[in-house]
Amino acid sequence: MSRSVVHVLNKQEALAFVRERSQLFDEAGRTNPFACADWVLNLIEQVAEDSWTVIVPESVGDGESVMLLYSDERVQHKRTALTNYYASLYSPLISTARDRSAALGELVGQLADLRPASSTITFAPLDRDAQDTAALAARFSGASWYVRQYFCFGNWHLPCAGLSFEQYMNERPAQLHNTWKRKAKKFHTAQQARLEIVTEASAVDAAMDAYEAVYAKSWKKPEPYPRFIRRWARICAEHGWLRLGLAWVDDVPIAVQFWFTMHRRAYIFKLAYDEDYAKWSAGTVLTAHLIRHALENDAVVEIDYLTGDDPYKQLWMTHRRERIGMIACNRRSARGMLAATYEYAGALRKRWQNSTRPNGEGAVTML
Repeated sequence: MSRSVVHVLNKQEALAFVRERSQLFDEAGRTNPFACADWVLNLIEQVAEDSWTVIVPESVGDGESVMLLYSDERVQHKRTALTNYYASLYSPLISTARDRSAALGELVGQLADLRPASSTITFAPLDRDAQDTAALAARFSGASWYVRQYFCFGNWHLPCAGLSFEQYMNERPAQLHNTWKRKAKKFHTAQQARLEIVTEASAVDAAMDAYEAVYAKSWKKPEPYPRFIRRWARICAEHGWLRLGLAWVDDVPIAVQFWFTMHRRAYIFKLAYDEDYAKWSAGTVLTAHLIRHALENDAVVEIDYLTGDDPYKQLWMTHRRERIGMIACNRRSARGMLAATYEYAGALRKRWQNSTRPNGEGAVTML
């Protein structure tokens, strides 16, 4: 017998909900690490505000299916995917259902009937090419909502099953390969320089102290949720996922890279270097060191640079995917109709801009 319900939860209730269904979330985490139970719990604990209401449509029948959204008490009519910029991918459906499209349809139906009514529901970042993304858009459109999709960022990655480090480096652009050989030789022959990859829980706090010291001296903006990052490092170490790379000169950390490896996939999560030591090119040397570890020690099938089209990522990786956002506007709501009008005008403007460009990057899809 099937059962459907929408849970409207405060912060503590949301934590309990995810803990009770940790196996369901961990199964989703096999393909998206930002959907696993530990990530979601850390997000709610460290990022969610007391003014948030977590909204979870759930159906139990052909498997169990849930979706995680939230709203702020100041704008309750706007619902948003429960995520933030630390996550490079949002899974709109956490489910064991065999028919995922039907499961999404049931959850969308619950959201459409939710009271107080939503004016808009925003999902991002989504896998542009995923069947769940297409089904989500189709289900909202079928419920007479206006749906607009928009470009978020590129995602560079490296399929690498069976690839050796030597083969990998030989296939890199000459500019990168030559720079790495020259800088690696200088770094490894310097008595005061060393590389380290921290994986053990007992070493996390000291390694994160070094990470934060480098981050503070880099070009990066201060972390809005530093406890989130440190807690995620501890969680990763406890599970054997952590690959925290550090480059040292004279016992001073000068470059750091926070990787984690799950289900034979390596994710390059955070990185920074001390600009006072830029001449060492420690970031290049450390990246190669971590890639060697991923290929030779972890035997990963993919390395993922996560968020952004930064030029340096294109030198290290070989393939690009796109992550998009989706906003669904409720045309039965006055606020939703106003939002739909605004989004439609924006889509027309974007379409015109794209027509004047030599390529279609950033193109808008309207459903």
